[in-house]
Amino acid sequence: MNIFYQPWTLVIIGLSAELAVLIGARFWPLKVRRKHLLIGPILIGLAFGLDYLVTTDTEKIEAIIATVVQAAQEEQAEDIISFIAPDYADSFHHSRESFAAFCRQIFSQPQIEKNWLTNKEFKLRKTEATVWITAVTRLDERNQWTAGLSVIKTTWRLEFSRQPDKSWLITTIELIGLGDKLVDWKVSK
Repeated sequence: MNIFYQPWTLVIIGLSAELAVLIGARFWPLKVRRKHLLIGPILIGLAFGLDYLVTTDTEKIEAIIATVVQAAQEEQAEDIISFIAPDYADSFHHSRESFAAFCRQIFSQPQIEKNWLTNKEFKLRKTEATVWITAVTRLDERNQWTAGLSVIKTTWRLEFSRQPDKSWLITTIELIGLGDKLVDWKVSK
């Protein structure tokens, strides 16, 4: 249990320490001082302080995903492009510039009304991460691609790499599921 991912381990230790001090005060009243009663609150404060001050890699990646999903909803291509790595490549875009041009083109018209993430799975390694997300999207009525669809479920695989400055950038975005069907881009090429 990594105390940087959640504060509850230290909170439980702090509460247990406070309980032990209170029990000790009951049985050995002359040995327990008021300063001993501060052990529990200090540990609990430390737990929430560490959780607030330390941003883990998972939290950094989750923040990027939330920003990209929101930017897609608001058709803000530049906000998405800012998280794309210089060595970006996917099934259709073999460079960051190609993806950026596509992103600007697709979001030049209304596409998405609302996005909801329904599932996230992480596989985190030292300098790389893979995240699978499932999103339910309400398409904008003015979208030329809707073809009578108003809501669609998609599954995406995002590859991240840690940069020298400890930030994370997206190296690949692949659509791997449309509705409940898997997408195979090798067949469609």
